[in-house]
Amino acid sequence: DSMLPTLSNGDDILVDTGDTEERLRDGIYVLRMGEGLLVKRVAVDPAGRSVAVISDNAHHPSWPECDAAALSVVGRVLWAGRVLG
Repeated sequence: DSMLPTLSNGDDILVDTGDTEERLRDGIYVLRMGEGLLVKRVAVDPAGRSVAVISDNAHHPSWPECDAAALSVVGRVLWAGRVLG
């Protein structure tokens, strides 16, 4: 629930795996952390190459200053959908 209200547990997402570190820009990305995957919002600092990795749910941690080169980006989330009802 770290990305609520934007994404909910069980939502389907479409990920562009060609959109990784080289093309990093503001958006929602799938990141590899150790052996796990995280979906997080990424905000690029235009003055440098630092990025903020953000949980949309304020009850979960965010990382305001990360080295962009240290991120392991799987791809950018292009679309999300959920079952209604």
